[in-house]
Amino acid sequence: MTNDIKERFLRAGIMLTAEQLEKLDVMTGFLQEYCKKVNLTAIRDREGIIEKHLIDSVLPLTMTEVGQGAKCLDIGTGAGFPAVPMMIFREDLRFTLLDAQQKRTVYLAQLLERLDLTAEVIHGRAEELCRKDGYKRAYDMVTARAVGNLSLLCGYAEPFLKEDGRFLAMRGSAEEEEGKLKLRKAEEMRYQLPCGDGRKLIIYKRK
Repeated sequence: MTNDIKERFLRAGIMLTAEQLEKLDVMTGFLQEYCKKVNLTAIRDREGIIEKHLIDSVLPLTMTEVGQGAKCLDIGTGAGFPAVPMMIFREDLRFTLLDAQQKRTVYLAQLLERLDLTAEVIHGRAEELCRKDGYKRAYDMVTARAVGNLSLLCGYAEPFLKEDGRFLAMRGSAEEEEGKLKLRKAEEMRYQLPCGDGRKLIIYKRK
Protein backbone atom coordinates (compact mmCIF):
# COMPACT_ATOMS: atom_id res chain seq x y z
CA MET A 1 0.00 0.00 0.00
CA THR A 2 2.06 2.89 -1.32
CA ASN A 3 -0.56 5.14 -2.94
CA ASP A 4 -0.89 7.32 0.15
CA ILE A 5 2.88 7.84 0.29
CA LYS A 6 3.01 8.62 -3.43
CA GLU A 7 0.16 11.14 -3.21
CA ARG A 8 1.52 12.96 -0.18
CA PHE A 9 5.01 13.23 -1.64
CA LEU A 10 3.53 14.56 -4.88
CA ARG A 11 1.76 17.24 -2.85
CA ALA A 12 5.23 18.22 -1.63
CA GLY A 13 6.47 18.32 -5.23
CA ILE A 14 8.50 15.11 -4.97
CA MET A 15 8.23 12.25 -7.47
CA LEU A 16 9.33 8.84 -6.16
CA THR A 17 10.21 5.63 -7.97
CA ALA A 18 8.37 2.37 -7.26
CA GLU A 19 11.42 1.10 -5.36
CA GLN A 20 11.59 4.22 -3.20
CA LEU A 21 7.87 4.01 -2.44
CA GLU A 22 8.21 0.37 -1.44
CA LYS A 23 11.12 1.07 0.90
CA LEU A 24 9.35 4.01 2.55
CA ASP A 25 6.30 1.79 3.02
CA VAL A 26 8.43 -0.93 4.61
CA MET A 27 10.06 1.64 6.89
CA THR A 28 6.68 3.00 7.97
CA GLY A 29 5.25 -0.42 8.76
CA PHE A 30 8.35 -1.59 10.61
CA LEU A 31 8.45 1.59 12.71
CA GLN A 32 4.79 1.19 13.67
CA GLU A 33 5.27 -2.46 14.61
CA TYR A 34 8.50 -1.83 16.55
CA CYS A 35 6.93 1.03 18.52
CA LYS A 36 4.44 -1.44 20.02
CA LYS A 37 7.29 -2.78 22.17
CA VAL A 38 9.87 0.04 22.16
CA ASN A 39 9.14 3.78 22.33
CA LEU A 40 11.01 5.37 19.42
CA THR A 41 8.70 8.23 18.40
CA ALA A 42 5.56 9.96 19.61
CA ILE A 43 4.25 10.04 16.03
CA ARG A 44 2.99 6.53 15.30
CA ASP A 45 -0.01 6.88 13.00
CA ARG A 46 0.71 6.18 9.34
CA GLU A 47 -0.39 9.60 8.11
CA GLY A 48 1.74 11.36 10.70
CA ILE A 49 4.81 9.23 9.92
CA ILE A 50 4.51 9.91 6.19
CA GLU A 51 3.98 13.64 6.61
CA LYS A 52 6.03 14.60 9.66
CA HIS A 53 8.87 12.09 9.39
CA LEU A 54 9.31 10.92 5.78
CA ILE A 55 8.47 14.05 3.82
CA ASP A 56 10.06 16.27 6.46
CA SER A 57 13.29 14.27 6.10
CA VAL A 58 13.47 14.28 2.30
CA LEU A 59 12.44 17.87 1.52
CA PRO A 60 15.84 19.45 2.37
CA LEU A 61 17.47 17.37 -0.39
CA THR A 62 15.21 19.17 -2.88
CA MET A 63 16.09 22.59 -1.47
CA THR A 64 19.88 22.53 -1.47
CA GLU A 65 22.48 20.78 -3.60
CA VAL A 66 24.22 17.78 -2.04
CA GLY A 67 27.11 16.34 -4.03
CA GLN A 68 27.12 12.85 -5.50
CA GLY A 69 28.43 10.30 -3.01
CA ALA A 70 28.61 12.85 -0.19
CA LYS A 71 29.77 11.53 3.16
CA CYS A 72 27.12 12.43 5.75
CA LEU A 73 26.65 12.23 9.52
CA ASP A 74 23.25 12.35 11.22
CA ILE A 75 23.62 13.49 14.85
CA GLY A 76 20.90 12.26 17.23
CA THR A 77 19.32 10.23 14.46
CA GLY A 78 16.65 8.73 16.73
CA ALA A 79 14.48 6.40 14.65
CA GLY A 80 16.53 7.25 11.57
CA PHE A 81 15.26 10.70 10.64
CA PRO A 82 16.33 12.34 8.43
CA ALA A 83 19.10 9.91 7.46
CA VAL A 84 17.18 6.82 6.35
CA PRO A 85 14.58 8.57 4.15
CA MET A 86 17.44 10.60 2.68
CA MET A 87 19.29 7.36 1.88
CA ILE A 88 16.18 5.93 0.24
CA PHE A 89 15.79 9.09 -1.86
CA ARG A 90 19.52 9.31 -2.61
CA GLU A 91 21.20 5.91 -2.33
CA ASP A 92 24.54 7.46 -3.33
CA LEU A 93 24.80 9.26 0.03
CA ARG A 94 27.14 7.58 2.52
CA PHE A 95 25.69 8.01 6.01
CA THR A 96 26.87 7.51 9.56
CA LEU A 97 23.92 7.31 11.98
CA LEU A 98 24.78 8.43 15.50
CA ASP A 99 22.59 8.14 18.58
CA ALA A 100 23.24 7.98 22.32
CA GLN A 101 20.46 5.47 23.03
CA GLN A 102 21.21 1.83 22.29
CA LYS A 103 17.54 0.93 21.80
CA ARG A 104 17.56 3.19 18.76
CA THR A 105 20.77 1.86 17.22
CA VAL A 106 19.52 -1.72 17.66
CA TYR A 107 16.34 -0.76 15.79
CA LEU A 108 18.30 1.03 13.06
CA ALA A 109 20.50 -2.00 12.37
CA GLN A 110 17.39 -4.13 11.85
CA LEU A 111 15.71 -1.45 9.74
CA LEU A 112 18.68 -1.06 7.39
CA GLU A 113 18.83 -4.81 6.91
CA ARG A 114 15.14 -4.89 5.95
CA LEU A 115 15.65 -2.03 3.51
CA ASP A 116 18.86 -3.50 2.05
CA LEU A 117 20.69 -0.24 2.79
CA THR A 118 24.24 0.16 4.04
CA ALA A 119 25.25 2.71 6.67
CA GLU A 120 27.47 2.93 9.72
CA VAL A 121 25.36 2.89 12.90
CA ILE A 122 27.10 4.12 16.05
CA HIS A 123 25.87 4.06 19.64
CA GLY A 124 27.62 7.05 21.14
CA ARG A 125 27.84 10.81 21.57
CA ALA A 126 29.04 13.44 19.11
CA GLU A 127 31.42 15.08 21.57
CA GLU A 128 33.22 11.73 22.01
CA LEU A 129 33.07 10.45 18.43
CA CYS A 130 34.69 13.60 17.01
CA ARG A 131 37.90 12.75 18.88
CA LYS A 132 38.25 9.36 17.22
CA ASP A 133 40.36 8.71 14.13
CA GLY A 134 38.44 8.79 10.89
CA TYR A 135 35.66 11.09 12.04
CA LYS A 136 37.20 14.52 12.64
CA ARG A 137 36.93 16.79 9.55
CA ALA A 138 35.59 13.77 7.62
CA TYR A 139 32.08 14.77 6.49
CA ASP A 140 30.67 16.76 3.59
CA MET A 141 27.32 17.15 5.36
CA VAL A 142 26.12 16.88 8.94
CA THR A 143 22.40 16.78 9.72
CA ALA A 144 20.36 17.16 12.88
CA ARG A 145 16.58 17.29 12.98
CA ALA A 146 14.70 19.01 15.81
CA VAL A 147 17.17 18.02 18.55
CA GLY A 148 18.93 20.37 20.97
CA ASN A 149 19.55 24.11 20.77
CA LEU A 150 21.36 25.58 17.79
CA SER A 151 24.44 26.73 19.67
CA LEU A 152 24.97 23.25 21.11
CA LEU A 153 24.32 21.55 17.76
CA CYS A 154 26.75 23.79 15.89
CA GLY A 155 29.34 22.92 18.52
CA TYR A 156 28.71 19.22 17.97
CA ALA A 157 28.74 19.48 14.18
CA GLU A 158 31.79 21.73 13.72
CA PRO A 159 34.56 19.15 14.41
CA PHE A 160 33.10 16.70 11.87
CA LEU A 161 32.89 19.07 8.90
CA LYS A 162 35.39 19.14 6.08
CA GLU A 163 36.69 22.58 5.17
CA ASP A 164 33.85 23.08 2.69
CA GLY A 165 31.35 20.94 4.61
CA ARG A 166 27.88 22.07 5.65
CA PHE A 167 25.65 21.53 8.66
CA LEU A 168 21.93 21.24 7.87
CA ALA A 169 19.80 22.06 10.91
CA MET A 170 16.18 21.04 10.34
CA ARG A 171 13.91 22.96 12.69
CA GLY A 172 10.32 23.86 13.44
CA SER A 173 9.00 27.30 12.56
CA ALA A 174 9.40 28.89 16.02
CA GLU A 175 11.88 31.72 16.46
CA GLU A 176 15.04 30.68 18.32
CA GLU A 177 17.91 32.36 20.09
CA GLU A 178 21.08 31.18 18.40
CA GLY A 179 23.59 32.47 20.93
CA LYS A 180 27.29 32.23 20.18
CA LEU A 181 27.91 29.80 17.32
CA LYS A 182 31.02 27.91 16.23
CA LEU A 183 29.71 27.97 12.66
CA ARG A 184 28.43 30.79 10.46
CA LYS A 185 24.91 30.85 9.09
CA ALA A 186 25.02 30.66 5.30
CA GLU A 187 21.33 30.38 4.51
CA GLU A 188 17.90 30.02 6.12
CA MET A 189 14.85 28.75 4.25
CA ARG A 190 11.31 28.66 5.57
CA TYR A 191 8.69 26.35 4.12
CA GLN A 192 5.64 24.25 4.95
CA LEU A 193 4.85 20.56 4.91
CA PRO A 194 1.76 19.63 2.85
CA CYS A 195 -0.22 19.44 6.12
CA GLY A 196 0.58 23.12 6.76
CA ASP A 197 3.15 22.71 9.55
CA GLY A 198 5.92 25.29 9.31
CA ARG A 199 9.55 24.31 9.02
CA LYS A 200 12.91 25.97 8.49
CA LEU A 201 16.18 24.68 7.12
CA ILE A 202 19.26 26.49 8.37
CA ILE A 203 22.54 25.82 6.62
CA TYR A 204 25.79 26.51 8.46
CA LYS A 205 29.36 26.51 7.20
CA ARG A 206 32.76 26.72 8.81
CA LYS A 207 33.93 30.22 9.73
